[in-house]
Amino acid sequence: MNKLRKHGLEVISARNTAMLEAVADLPPIVISDLFGVSAGSAHRWARFAQDSWTDYLAACTNDDAKPPERS
Repeated sequence: MNKLRKHGLEVISARNTAMLEAVADLPPIVISDLFGVSAGSAHRWARFAQDSWTDYLAACTNDDAKPPERS
């Protein structure tokens, strides 16, 4: 980990990105075994990944969502 930090790479950011990518492609129980996290934790990551995309897509397709007007 120190070698990564030495080159300016944050370990937690890389870990979180890897987890989000993994839960997008694999079921939570596989993530649990693969990463050594609890099943509950894997399900929370899966919900987080799904919720963030759902919220993003809803915001993009919402006709009522308009940018604030400038005065």
